[in-house]
Amino acid sequence: LAGHPMVAKKRLGREIVRALSPQFAIVACYGRNHDGAQLLQRETGCEIFPADVSRESDVERLFQTSFWAIVHAAGIARDALLLRQSLESWHQTLRVNADGAFLVARAALRNLPRGGRLILLSSRVGERGAAGQAAYAASKAAMLALCKTAAREGAESGICVNAICPPFVPSALSENLSGEAMQALQSQSVFGCEGS
Repeated sequence: LAGHPMVAKKRLGREIVRALSPQFAIVACYGRNHDGAQLLQRETGCEIFPADVSRESDVERLFQTSFWAIVHAAGIARDALLLRQSLESWHQTLRVNADGAFLVARAALRNLPRGGRLILLSSRVGERGAAGQAAYAASKAAMLALCKTAAREGAESGICVNAICPPFVPSALSENLSGEAMQALQSQSVFGCEGS
């Protein structure tokens, strides 16, 4: 599942579709960015599918198609200091990031064939936390725990489940960060200040 609605120069889900499309038939899931999805379809030849991965009915409808592998990259961030985080934005972040990952993982374990693959895009923030990102960090930590459980359960059916915690990548999730904060995050990458 590539991408949740984002407005940015670099979208991780979109770049994954571009990287994989020369070798595989891709179904790219998108939220509200229909124009961006159509452009991606023209560029890569992928099939596009409108869905909100936090809605059970949308995920079930998506899995009426047969897949060999799923890359789940949907995610949002509603950043705020913990003292200022609203319950609404907390729930919204957990709903898309954690509930969405749960629904996709559950459907994948039910529907992928033996030898199938599920890859969840988590975050290093989920491993160590980050000031101003309580909801995002909690949702990505939940995804890591979900992945470990899904990997154990999927092994019985020959389904491989992994999580990837990519280094900092400038995207819609980071577009509101100050230049100083962006530089600090980029400096943590083993690739240096080239965040992409």
